[in-house]
Amino acid sequence: MHLVALGAEHFRNLATFRLAPHRRFNILEGKNGQGKTNLLEAVFLLSAFRSFRDARNRELVSWSEEATTVYGEIVRRDIARTVEVTVSAKGKRVALDGKNITRLPDELAHLNVVLFGPDDLSLTKAGPQLRRRFIDRAAYAVWPDYVTGLRRYAEALKNRNELLRQAAAGGLDVGVIQAFEHALVQHGARVVQRRLQFLKSFQPHFDRVFDHITAGALKGGIAYRGFKGLSKDADLAALEAGYAQALDEARATDMRRGFTSVGPHSDDLLFHINKRSARVYASQGQHRAFVLALKIAELHRIHEAIGVYPVFLLDDVSSELDEERNAQLMSYLDQAGGQVFITTTDRRFIHVASDARVYRVADGVISAE
Repeated sequence: MHLVALGAEHFRNLATFRLAPHRRFNILEGKNGQGKTNLLEAVFLLSAFRSFRDARNRELVSWSEEATTVYGEIVRRDIARTVEVTVSAKGKRVALDGKNITRLPDELAHLNVVLFGPDDLSLTKAGPQLRRRFIDRAAYAVWPDYVTGLRRYAEALKNRNELLRQAAAGGLDVGVIQAFEHALVQHGARVVQRRLQFLKSFQPHFDRVFDHITAGALKGGIAYRGFKGLSKDADLAALEAGYAQALDEARATDMRRGFTSVGPHSDDLLFHINKRSARVYASQGQHRAFVLALKIAELHRIHEAIGVYPVFLLDDVSSELDEERNAQLMSYLDQAGGQVFITTTDRRFIHVASDARVYRVADGVISAE
């Protein structure tokens, strides 16, 4: 899987561009604030039809312009497809092979992307939202319909929270809330089931990579923390029963507070090194090793699922990693195959044996060297 053409008009600060990216490594060099990350964001938009920065539509469009269009031609198993995403303040329009599409989740499999940016280096230390985002992005790369389940859960959660706010204001009976919980339980249990299934298939890849990175000196672990009594081996029926019970036990408190306190939206991943909390006890080097193993294992798990390596977006983390971790990352990327886009302030940080194409990014202008 790789992009053979990439272009955009009026995208953030970038001047109109049309590139023929290298099949392996594409190095984007430039000072900070010149637009390097914006190019990665354009690639991500072609995959997920949204920004990895959670930006509003208007923020993707250049000042003084009404809309932006990002274009890509993707080759996957020798089949070429084109995708075009147009974004304005009014919304998004997506065209696949020249035809407008509306059922976006069904089309997510055309381009798989893995992003590794500075925020990811906080995965082991930051709050649970970042870890939920990590597993959700990885899971929908493996199962494109996972996004549909997340959206249905989010809608059911929004409905229950609205009822809880009414109850907190003293204007709603508990029976009304109970009547709306069936959809929340059904969709929430399926989200948890997919997350657990992903972790089960992901763990062997992570174990192998982490063992290599730490030369066998450390053992890493990943556990899922959800509602009380959650078992990682539970089937869907057991997950639904467990979540329903958790909601029942929390309902009185939720009605006082006006929001749902248990469910996939509040779950977390627990990271361990030698059976101790990585967040509490890991050194800075161990934090970096753990995150590096997570991202490399994500590449391998997606490759296992879809038969090709996803496009890897690496946003200036080479300057954040120590020399040893940076060398390990580049070695893995050399061996794995797949197309890579790397941003850097100095190409001397990037040591790859494979062929590469270098682009200079200055004041939003992208030029090939």
